[in-house]
Amino acid sequence: MNPRHSTDFAGRLVGAVFVAAFALAVGAQQVGAASPDFGTPSAVSTFGHGIDFSQPYSGPTFTSAEISLTFPGSIAPLITQLKDQSSGPLAYTLDATEGQLLPNMKIVATFEVTLPSGTTEAGPAVNVTYADTHVNWQTVTAGIVTIHYYSGSSSFVQQLGSIAQQGLAKSSSFLGVDETKPIDFFVYGDQKSFLAAMGPATGESVGGQAKPEFRTCYAQISSGDLTYARSVIPHELTHVIFADAVDNPYHDPLNWFNEGMAVYLSDGFASDNRQRVQQAASNGTLMPLAALSGAFPRITDRFYLAYAEAVSAVDFLVRKYGQADVAKLLSAYRTGSRDDEAFQAAIGIDTVAFDKAWLAANGVDSLQSFGPQPAPTGPLPSGWGASAGGAGPTPTGSGVAAEATPGAGGSSQPAVLTAKRNPTLEALGVAGVLSSIALVLLVAGVMIHTKSEGGAP
Repeated sequence: MNPRHSTDFAGRLVGAVFVAAFALAVGAQQVGAASPDFGTPSAVSTFGHGIDFSQPYSGPTFTSAEISLTFPGSIAPLITQLKDQSSGPLAYTLDATEGQLLPNMKIVATFEVTLPSGTTEAGPAVNVTYADTHVNWQTVTAGIVTIHYYSGSSSFVQQLGSIAQQGLAKSSSFLGVDETKPIDFFVYGDQKSFLAAMGPATGESVGGQAKPEFRTCYAQISSGDLTYARSVIPHELTHVIFADAVDNPYHDPLNWFNEGMAVYLSDGFASDNRQRVQQAASNGTLMPLAALSGAFPRITDRFYLAYAEAVSAVDFLVRKYGQADVAKLLSAYRTGSRDDEAFQAAIGIDTVAFDKAWLAANGVDSLQSFGPQPAPTGPLPSGWGASAGGAGPTPTGSGVAAEATPGAGGSSQPAVLTAKRNPTLEALGVAGVLSSIALVLLVAGVMIHTKSEGGAP
């Protein structure tokens, strides 16, 4: 046997034994290390304050911890890093002081830790509903709608339930949706309580809201006010049905189409809204539908005009193209089509053309232009003016020449100076810079060569 081969084999054997021993030691250390132990998490909802989440934890220290919050309708959870925590228990407060949460919003939370080894461990999930607890709620069931209320007679609330059922049936039929899932409707008997629940960003002009992502509606209806109830209850329910009719993970329809449909199916194109649109069209203050694709203005008169224009546009859509084409439009949105794609598929024109057609139907050919306007031409500096026979002195700069343009009709009015690029001057400027750089490099090269020939000083 060759001694050299024997020595190599022995070395490999010793190495293998060493690696195996090291692996066993590491494995034993990991087996012996304490594993994370998550207890049962809890969540306490306090109206106006927020939700306090807590997670019992025992086990090894961790390098970081976070909480994962899943909200209704969200496509991904909200991940929040917990500060200054390396051991249990874990705690986090979800703030609601600025109206971030709405009553009946359901949230799922999970705590997670990252160990020094880099592995992550997650605890069990906890479910919580943010509730408005400052009033004593009672409930009445009307089909799939549950009316939550705290003021008003039982007969009044029963009438609210009937209004809800009628509105639900009308909108479901028009929008082609068979509603079977429960809907919660919270009726606030006073404006102060309603605004406290909706958050400080809600203006006093707002009397109702709908949150289709967790199938909940809210409205401020004074006890006995059936007139407003017949408007606001079907309106908010229509938003839930409309969301079901166009449900897709890609794109929401234009806001004027959504809001206009809610007004159309609850109140129709009523006389007060007709008057608003007609007056705005006559005095030049009508807004294009493109301005109502997102959030509506909050200024009171613009706010009400926006709703009037929205229902006017939906009324025009239904009268001109018919309910069948409206169904096609809803279907196109349900596939995730963009606005222009959906309108093209349903009625053969894009949103710009529809906007123009609606404006024309209201007697408007063009709208007043708002926003930044070109500044008026000011006086020119001394020596920069142009005489009637031609341009005055032309200032020059590096690569730029100024051209003076005489006033109209060859008058002596100040000319407008227009900066023009001069390729010749620019080329000369660049050539000069390159020549300077080449000269510096040449001098530096000569000096280096001289030093190398003469040796170190």
